[in-house]
Amino acid sequence: MIASINSFTVMPCTILFFYLVQLIFMTPPQKIMLSYVCVKSEVVMTDFYESNNDIFSLLPVQIYRHDLDGNLIYSPLHWHRSIELTVTLTGDIRFNTGSSHFDMKESDWILVNSCELHSCSYVSLNDHFTGISFIISNPFIEKWLGKNLFFYNPGNKQVTKEIKKIAQVVYNLDPEDEEYPYLLMSNTYALLGILNKYCKADGPSSKAGMNSSDITVRFTEYIEAHYREDLSYEAMADHFKYNPTYFSRLFKESLGVNFHSYLNFVRASHAAEQLSSGKMSLTDCAFDNGFPNVKSFITTFKKLYGCTPGAFMQNKK
Repeated sequence: MIASINSFTVMPCTILFFYLVQLIFMTPPQKIMLSYVCVKSEVVMTDFYESNNDIFSLLPVQIYRHDLDGNLIYSPLHWHRSIELTVTLTGDIRFNTGSSHFDMKESDWILVNSCELHSCSYVSLNDHFTGISFIISNPFIEKWLGKNLFFYNPGNKQVTKEIKKIAQVVYNLDPEDEEYPYLLMSNTYALLGILNKYCKADGPSSKAGMNSSDITVRFTEYIEAHYREDLSYEAMADHFKYNPTYFSRLFKESLGVNFHSYLNFVRASHAAEQLSSGKMSLTDCAFDNGFPNVKSFITTFKKLYGCTPGAFMQNKK
C-alpha cells in the first residue's frame, strides 16, 4: 500500500542522517551548457531554480520551492545526471522534454530522467505557479533502486495523491528547523518507495547509456560554443567526422529533438536572458545570438515562449 510508504520508521532519524553522511555522496556537478547564468552547476540557476532553494551538501537531494509569476516561470533547456521530480501545487506550468511538452495544472507532476533534456516556461503571461522540485542524486537512486532505470508517471490517481501529499509536507518544512534534514530525508525515502513500486522500468544498458550521455555532452558543448555563428548540421557533422545523414539521425536519437530545433532553442534561451536585462535592442539581440534576421528571431521566440520578444521584454519591466 502506498500509505505505508509515508510512514518511514526503519531507523531513528539521527542514525539515518549520519548513515547517509558516511555512505551517500551528491552527484558531482556537471557542466551545463545552456545558460550563461550558471555554466558550472548541475542545475541551471534561472529565477525558476533560484526560488527559495535549500542545498545541503551532505544530503543526496536538493529542494527548490517555486512561487513565480508570468515569464519568471522559466528555465532554459538543460540536463543533469540527477533525477528530477517536479510537482505543481497551484497554477500552471509547461514542461518541455525533447520534442514533447506537457501543460501541468494543480496536482500534476513530472519525472525527468538522468541526462534527459528539459525546460519549463509559463503557459500564458498571466500564470502564477507554486510548486516544488526534488533533484535526487543519481548515485543515491542507484544505491537503493538499482542502475539503468527509467522513471515515468503511471497515471495512477492514488500515486498522484501520495506524491502531492509528500510534496506539500516538504514545501512547508522550515529549512531553519534543526530537524529539517531528518524530515527531508524521511520524506525522500517515502518518495523512493513510491518510485520503486509504481514508477520505474528497465532503462538502456549501461554501455549504451554511457555512450548516449557522452554524445549528448559533446554535441551540446559544441553548439554552446558556436550557436552565435552561422552553424549548419552539415558543418557540425563534418567537425565530428560523421556522414550528414547519419549525424542528423544520431543527433535526434541522442537529444530527442532535431538539430535545427535544438539550435533555435539554445539561441532563444540566451536571447531571453539578454532581454531580461533590458539593456539590448531586439535587433542587436537577434544577431548577437546567431539568428539570421529579426523576423526569424521573432518567429522562433514566439513559438517557444508564446509571445513576441518585445512583449517578453515589456513584461520584465
